[in-house]
Amino acid sequence: MLDNRLDKVSDKISYRISIITLDSHNAMPCKRAWSNLLEDFDGLEVSIFAAAEWGENPSALAETKAAIDKSDIIIVNLLFLEDHIKPILPLLKARREKCDAMIGVVCDADLVKLTRMGSLDMQAPESGAVALLKKLRGSSKPSSETGEKKMRMLRRLPKILKYIPGKAQDLRAWFLVMQYWLGGTDENI
Repeated sequence: MLDNRLDKVSDKISYRISIITLDSHNAMPCKRAWSNLLEDFDGLEVSIFAAAEWGENPSALAETKAAIDKSDIIIVNLLFLEDHIKPILPLLKARREKCDAMIGVVCDADLVKLTRMGSLDMQAPESGAVALLKKLRGSSKPSSETGEKKMRMLRRLPKILKYIPGKAQDLRAWFLVMQYWLGGTDENI
């Protein structure tokens, strides 16, 4: 079972980050990155919750729900199955406006739409940045594009958005979060 809190934190927790993902494959890079951050951010708590554990361990789901209710930043990643989305979606919706940021990357569209970071709000009516994102995304019809071509575009978008002011900078940050998370190294996390 995944130990949700990555390590012993100081007695006073002042900021909480929760990462809710399919499994614990990024737990070790997160733990090492968090250890480095503690030098500059005393009181930081980073927790990872693996949805794959919820079926056989109901207390893991209960811990995830409790963390959602207290987190300052919530990152949701790799959740596509209804069994994983349904138990937490109402809680995420309720917490969305109360936390500093909620980020959905590489997950179900309902979770991505909850993304709110800086001035980027994926639920807001289509503005320049979100409209641009949808145009760049292309058609929702099945495509013969290779994963390699899509990854090239993912790497290229932040470089393009760098030169567009305003909300595009928060959209760029969202793409960078996705890109870094997919990299999964200590430095990227």
